[in-house]
Amino acid sequence: MLENRNDLLQIKQAEILSIIERTSISLREEDISSKDILQSFFKSGGLVLTPPQQEPPMLHMLMVDSLNNYNKGESIKPGNIKLNIRHLIEFLPDLTAATVEIVMDIPILKVCAALNIWKMLRDVTTVEITKEQAIVVVALWDNCNQQQRITLEKGFECFSSLYENIEASNCTWEQYIKLISDLEKIGSLELDSNGIWLREWVSKRYIR
Repeated sequence: MLENRNDLLQIKQAEILSIIERTSISLREEDISSKDILQSFFKSGGLVLTPPQQEPPMLHMLMVDSLNNYNKGESIKPGNIKLNIRHLIEFLPDLTAATVEIVMDIPILKVCAALNIWKMLRDVTTVEITKEQAIVVVALWDNCNQQQRITLEKGFECFSSLYENIEASNCTWEQYIKLISDLEKIGSLELDSNGIWLREWVSKRYIR
């Protein structure tokens, strides 16, 4: 019978928590609890972690070598990390109706943190996640159709409206296209002749 390697699960959870903490620092939102954000990810079903598993050594083989091999993690079945951005966004409050700044800050921080976790799972290091990208993602998911598609033009209209509501300023078409390009680089959406298709989830197996 396989045993859960909860020690490896805790290491991976600490790595994800560190990503959230760095996101908070980059947005100057250190006062918002990173642990609470992580728990909200789990609660929404937007982030799922399963532990690696390993068959325990048989009692009659508990020799030094077998114990060493056990601790080194040999013959381990990998755990899984799955991030579902749609679930996370559905769990957020309605930002179009929000008027108090702190109400805006926490959801946008959550989306930025989720995009940074997404980057980690996709092994992307060339794109820096910004508040503007998070606003684009929320606007697109809130207004896409059942096939998770939206035209570039409608996406811009929805993004501009939400951006103005949050930032009290305007964003140009050129800035919007740059944001879309960056999101495409991390694999959170695809752009084709029919417009934008939103990728709902990403997953990765892990041991360490």
